[in-house]
Amino acid sequence: FLESAWATLEHGGYGRVRDDAARIGVFAGVMWDDYGLLGLEQAALGNHVPTGSDHASIANRISYVMNLRGPSLTVSTACSSSLLAVHLAVESLRRGECAMAIAGGVNLSIHPSKYTRLCQLQMLAPDGRCRSFGAGGKGYVPGEGVGAVLLKPLSRAEADGDTIYAVIKGSAVNHGGKTHGYTVPNPKAQADVIGRALERAGVHARTISY
Repeated sequence: FLESAWATLEHGGYGRVRDDAARIGVFAGVMWDDYGLLGLEQAALGNHVPTGSDHASIANRISYVMNLRGPSLTVSTACSSSLLAVHLAVESLRRGECAMAIAGGVNLSIHPSKYTRLCQLQMLAPDGRCRSFGAGGKGYVPGEGVGAVLLKPLSRAEADGDTIYAVIKGSAVNHGGKTHGYTVPNPKAQADVIGRALERAGVHARTISY
């Protein structure tokens, strides 16, 4: 995630972070704690566990290396972690807590425990194939990836002559509450949060395609 954050700043034209631009926030989303599990195993063997291998350091290391003094935090909300990171970055910008924000997520499969737990829950596709919305779908296949975006208030980005790829008009966050099972989603709650995001954005649902 550190490499992606650096590349994001460079791509946005901020490879050299000036003192007046150092009020940059970092918001990282992460789901699994593979590094933490590796650290426990190494500690049990009597080896040194590096400082900065915890969740918080995914964002904090970026702020440290680049001398960024805006908010710096890592969030873990399962599959929605990176989206929540973007939401929190947007809200932080609106409150004036930072001038710019790096937001994104990272997922790496570096410890087998994830696959053990997913197999026990029968959540993995036995044939190793994803069939989203397909009748033959029998589970999902975990993937690896990392991504980040650089966010600024629209008026500031326009004034600074930045390249604008997209505008976030609205976002929202909630939880499904109690359902038929801990990992069972709540369709009504998901519809509600989508509705609130559309309302905040001033966008009609019929204008959106999938």
